[in-house]
Amino acid sequence: MAIVVPNAFEVLVLNWILKTENLSLRLYSNNYTPVEGSTLAAFTEVIGGGYAAKTLIAANWTNTAGDPSFGLYAQQTFSFTGPTSAPSTIYGYYVVDAANVVRWAERFPGANVPFTPVAGSSIRITPRFEAA
Repeated sequence: MAIVVPNAFEVLVLNWILKTENLSLRLYSNNYTPVEGSTLAAFTEVIGGGYAAKTLIAANWTNTAGDPSFGLYAQQTFSFTGPTSAPSTIYGYYVVDAANVVRWAERFPGANVPFTPVAGSSIRITPRFEAA
């Protein structure tokens, strides 16, 4: 017999994961595919060119019960004033907590990597976390 987790409990778990502290959304510049064992040391954060990490305020997540249940945050835009300092490529994003523990990460789809920012370019990410 399989364990069943009710949707209401999934939302409670999402509240714990997403609403207990502010998180930081960051872009990474090394050619890396995140795995279950990924740690902060695996990611090289983008530098220069107008880049700045985004703070995801805990209270601003919207958690919805369903199949799957999910947490959703407003779209975040990273705008670039010019090419970044070396390294100048972007492969994906990662989210860390206040202790710099990686909560999750995602490499952009193959057709979009590496992304090389130029003046006036931007990357838009809508943070979403599923509990199923």
